[in-house]
Amino acid sequence: MNISAWDRNPVIAFDEFLHSAAFAQTAKRAAPPLSTASAEVYTFMFGRFAKWLRAHGRTMSGLQPGDLLEFLATRDARGRPLHSKIAYRYLRLLERCYEHIGRLPNPASAAIAMMAADRPVRDREMVALSPVQAGQVVATKPELKSWKRQRDRAMQLVMLCAGLRVAEAIGLLTGEVASAPEEDGTLRITLTPTAKQPTSYPHETFLQPHAVAEVLDWLATRERLGIPGNLAFPADPEGGRLHKSTVYRQARSALTEAGVAIPHVGGRTLRNGFAVVELNAGTPEEAMRKRLGLARAPALDAYLSAARRQREGKGSS
Repeated sequence: MNISAWDRNPVIAFDEFLHSAAFAQTAKRAAPPLSTASAEVYTFMFGRFAKWLRAHGRTMSGLQPGDLLEFLATRDARGRPLHSKIAYRYLRLLERCYEHIGRLPNPASAAIAMMAADRPVRDREMVALSPVQAGQVVATKPELKSWKRQRDRAMQLVMLCAGLRVAEAIGLLTGEVASAPEEDGTLRITLTPTAKQPTSYPHETFLQPHAVAEVLDWLATRERLGIPGNLAFPADPEGGRLHKSTVYRQARSALTEAGVAIPHVGGRTLRNGFAVVELNAGTPEEAMRKRLGLARAPALDAYLSAARRQREGKGSS
């Protein structure tokens, strides 16, 4: 059955697939014959998905990984979000459907990878700068002896003051950074998966006002140097790609120079600090989730816990 049949009537197409030998063939491991109870569960799950397709005017053939995550973000009749294990079961079911259809790359597989990348770390692993520590880093401006020092400083600022992941900072493109600030003094950064890790989620964030001038100054320096390519933070004069170990090493150095001593120092520490500072300053949770590029609301839980610990005086200081 080709994908056009799934676009015309996804419920009928799924029912035929579910009760065929092909369904068992898409299982990751050998499974017993499909029971009536399991068939009912799968039918209910796909029916909910098909209802969402109709409501949003979507088709199976036109969906991208982000669309599937958008579906998972919908709430049930009682306003409750999907539990992460249930969300994974939905994606696994859709992955089997797309595998049967033969669509490559499989959008459900990509969505599963994106969910895994967003999975919150345990609270004890969440290390974030406090507002005071973040202020120390921003205030400690290094002596710019070379263009690479200026590059490193600007890269650290987009992680600390805009919440970029290390992979997003490495793959940030010059065209993704606005050329002028917003009315409130922030600088819009529009991130796409291009040149980043496969699990990057398209989103927008805003660089805090106090970091805007330094980042724009770096981009002007980059242009004057005539560095080829479009990576905002190139590794060399040829426009090569930075290695993540370089980013982590420079982040540790920046924190040391600022007199900030905390465990597990690295680029992620800067991103965590941005999230916690913004949450404690009153940024709404949904707005924060979008700025961080998190696919689902539960991925924000570890940041919320770290923010609460800092408010209670139990976090970094």
